Amino acid sequence: MKKQKENLTVLLWSVRLAYRISPKFFLFWILFGISLALLPSASLACNRRAVAVLADYLATGQGSFGDVVPALLALGILLILTGLSRRINGEFLYAQMYDTYYFGMQEYMADRIQKTDIKTLMDREFYEDYRYCLYRSGGLTDLMSHGCITVMKSITALSLIGVAFSVSVPVGLTAVVCFLLTVFLNSRLSSRFVVDTLRHKALRARSDYYSAEARNPGAAKEMRIYHTQSKLLGKWKEAYQGILRFDMKYDTGRCFLSVFVAACIYLSILAMSAFAISRVAAGKLTADVFLMLYLLGESLADVNRAFSTALFEALRGLDALKMQHRFLTGAPLQEDRLLNRKAISEAISRQRQCSDVVFEARNLHFSYDGKNEVLHGLNFQIRKGETIALVGVNGSGKSTLVKLLIDLYRPDRGELLLYGKKYGEYPEGSINQQIGMFFQNFYLYHLSLRENVGFGSLKYLKEDGRIRRAMEMGGALPLLEKCPEGLEQLLKKDVKKTGINMSGGEQQKIAISRTHMSEKDILIFDEPAAALDPIAELEQFRNIREKTRGRTSILISHRIGFARMADRIFVLDRGCLAEVGSHEELLERDGIYADFFRQQAEWYEEG
Repeated sequence: MKKQKENLTVLLWSVRLAYRISPKFFLFWILFGISLALLPSASLACNRRAVAVLADYLATGQGSFGDVVPALLALGILLILTGLSRRINGEFLYAQMYDTYYFGMQEYMADRIQKTDIKTLMDREFYEDYRYCLYRSGGLTDLMSHGCITVMKSITALSLIGVAFSVSVPVGLTAVVCFLLTVFLNSRLSSRFVVDTLRHKALRARSDYYSAEARNPGAAKEMRIYHTQSKLLGKWKEAYQGILRFDMKYDTGRCFLSVFVAACIYLSILAMSAFAISRVAAGKLTADVFLMLYLLGESLADVNRAFSTALFEALRGLDALKMQHRFLTGAPLQEDRLLNRKAISEAISRQRQCSDVVFEARNLHFSYDGKNEVLHGLNFQIRKGETIALVGVNGSGKSTLVKLLIDLYRPDRGELLLYGKKYGEYPEGSINQQIGMFFQNFYLYHLSLRENVGFGSLKYLKEDGRIRRAMEMGGALPLLEKCPEGLEQLLKKDVKKTGINMSGGEQQKIAISRTHMSEKDILIFDEPAAALDPIAELEQFRNIREKTRGRTSILISHRIGFARMADRIFVLDRGCLAEVGSHEELLERDGIYADFFRQQAEWYEEG
């Protein structure tokens, strides 16, 4: 009962989604499908009338052949239309609906992902579910195309059963049993061949991972050096063999069901034909009725066979949509981010005038999974115009703290305040609008150099001087020499071959330039020189210092030399705020920071 309830829920959700994606397309196929579904029964009735008129003319010789012609023409037209309607099968409808529903489903999923809570979005298991749902994006197309055929054939079967009952109750009952048997066999047998979604998803994730590794140039280099090709290939084969077993199970089930259902159908049709022949032999059935019953059996066989195949494929599509429904309706959504930016900016500006403290943390605790804490009881204040350096070894919580400060995540316990006001009192999405940010794991778009830099402040996107100034600050201005199309040069080759690829350091300079476009009063730089050589690194930090003068800024880097540029240094150790002070103060304290500083300085000292 629970399974049937879920099936109904997902079915209704899918139909509403299909209608929302394209109402006109949806309504067209519903009305057109119903019209086609009634053709077989109409042609049977017309066939009986034409045969009756022709038989009467031949038997009595009364009237003229012209009296028979209209019935024959009508029958011919209906037979042609019925023949054409048989070409509209599941494969034809899938091709017609592919663009609308396959890409429509992907667009809907992308829209939902943009509204999904960021903490959920960054979860690895959630991301794997998302990739698998994208892989099964054809589920809606399967359900709508084969579901349309299922509905059409159901209407056709019911109309043919009505014709059968008009002739004889036993014949009608035989037709009913034949159709119900098809439905029963499909519902009982198809469930045995449904893919185990969880196992299939896990195998697909493993197969995709190893396949992607084999295509990665960096991984290919390592594989050749250490001769690990056969090991990696074995891992991929192990996962892919599991996928093949699922595919073979599905194909075997489809063939078995088709043959088994067809055998049952033709046995029912044989019984119907035997009954009709016995009635003709007894002189209780005329030629026109017998011919109609013969064609009725043939039509029912075609309908039930097509119905069986379509229902099996539709159920497969419904199975894919179950996971997509759970995935899309289960993810927590953020509030609508279509905010009045000007009004919010003015409100935050008024709040800024009321407090000299930009950020304040009160007993801040945070974990990604709700179990293992990453940050433990942090307390601090960052004042207007201060430059803060976040220092600590890998895993100390630096990047996590920044994610909380820009409101990508919310703390599990404790409070964060911006200008003396709790984060929860600001509209969703408004806090990070006030912060210019460089991410350690930045992203360059398959767009022009202008756009990749200008996205830091869209209102200056068309101003060449502004973009060049930002590139100069980010150290990216010399890159124009390798760009034949200047600022309009497309980056990366994934979209067009005319694009150009940049090295890791060059990409970082472009991403830093994007941050330099910002006019915001708060700037955060997470490892802004990780891919740069020491000379470029020094120049980068000088530019950042100039850019952040008079603004509140937070700098994160493993290279501790830059910390001397900061007003205060926050030292994080295993998620705790271990030390706070200036460079000189922390050296005098001779604690974690001083030890960290001496260890790095050894690399630059003789002996």
